[in-house]
Amino acid sequence: MNTANNTIIILSIFLVACLMLVSRGAHAGIAGHVMFVNGSVQITNSAAQTRILQKGDVINESDTVITAKNSSAQIKMRDGGYIVIRPDSQLKFDSFIFSGEEDGSERSFFSLLKGGIRAITGLIGQRNKKSYRITTPDSTIGIRGTDHETYVVTADSPLAAVAPIGTYNKVNRGETTITTEKGMISVLPNQMGFAGAADQMPQLQPLNLNLFTVAPPPTPQAKGDKKAVTVREDAVVDNAIQEQDAVAENPVQKNPVQAPITGRTGGPSSPTLVF
Repeated sequence: MNTANNTIIILSIFLVACLMLVSRGAHAGIAGHVMFVNGSVQITNSAAQTRILQKGDVINESDTVITAKNSSAQIKMRDGGYIVIRPDSQLKFDSFIFSGEEDGSERSFFSLLKGGIRAITGLIGQRNKKSYRITTPDSTIGIRGTDHETYVVTADSPLAAVAPIGTYNKVNRGETTITTEKGMISVLPNQMGFAGAADQMPQLQPLNLNLFTVAPPPTPQAKGDKKAVTVREDAVVDNAIQEQDAVAENPVQKNPVQAPITGRTGGPSSPTLVF
């Protein structure tokens, strides 16, 4: 009897271990899921296979999302973060590691090859800021906050007519840094940082209204008001910010002015933005 019971116990432990491995394996390499697609958006995987991106699709490590003009996509990261990819943009999900809890291995690295994004950091960026970064052709963007917008303008970009070539980063909430070979600057709420090239020192500049828009926050609805609300491109992201404020143990710095996402085109640039 003892031998039989021991065998059953060993088998039970083995099955539980297998289930845990299967559960973790099911999420291996998965960075997030597509919440919304507007217009023509494609995704290219590490094997150079390209297909049309659809709502509900999985985003894996090494995938590149490409939006056409007048197109955009919203992605919810597996750590609770959000990414809005603007029109005429290319964003690569370089590396994403998240076991569901903080264990030191977590990582969320992106490359903005062209165009613009708005990013809300999830648990990885909130708990281990060094494990979150966005790289552009000339610089790196790091985070010290939760909500920022980045544009990469290149010579072939339509925005080159209204904005010098380079990387632009505007903070809505929290703080970011922009780093090049020459040094690093911090960017605070409603400020805009600019890096023209890898061999140039980044600098703060007046907000470029051809790239970013600042608007007052919407008037809160009264309880029970079920009036239809117009869905904006970044509505899901704004809701995510409210949810984060409601549950955060240490609320991030609140920005009295919110900036809605606008559809702009952009091109590859040089600096890297660090949250």
